[in-house]
Amino acid sequence: MLALTEARASDSLRCGSRIVSTEMIAPAVLAACGEPALRDVWTRYADPYAREVGDDEVWTYNFGPNQLLRLLYFRAGRLQRIETEGYGFRPVENPGCGPNDILEGYSKYRLLAYCGEPAQRRALGYLVPYVAADPGRARRDLLQSHVFQPNYQEEWIYNFGSGYLLRRITLENGRVTAITDGERGYDRP
Repeated sequence: MLALTEARASDSLRCGSRIVSTEMIAPAVLAACGEPALRDVWTRYADPYAREVGDDEVWTYNFGPNQLLRLLYFRAGRLQRIETEGYGFRPVENPGCGPNDILEGYSKYRLLAYCGEPAQRRALGYLVPYVAADPGRARRDLLQSHVFQPNYQEEWIYNFGSGYLLRRITLENGRVTAITDGERGYDRP
């Protein structure tokens, strides 16, 4: 189960006989890998010091149970990073999960594939303080980011019926980060 929740980054991905790498533009990635299983678009809200405004996108590729899921992160139409998230799977036609089947670390794609659409969605986009991954680059990174970086948060609510509590799922930047109980669920008509 740990393999499902642990993300790993790389700079390239093989799609058939073609290689996709960071800094490629989105149309070139699409030509090499085809349409992703999920395109998740996050609208960035501009702060007064922003150099660019636009959407961030995360494309998820599910190449089946013998390969890892690939999450490709784009900013302003250019591939920024590639992550993996556990092994792929064969999608089911009518997804459905139980209240205890959702795990922290799931990608949005895995959550949708296992549990289906939530009863309710709410999205927030906001800025968080920037922390440099490499202290040696901290000063340059800090100047480029204007001290803040975008964070995209969503709250999804799943209803499993009147015999269970609602499950509130918090996703940050496309990953489940918290799971809490809500009020009593309800039966659908």
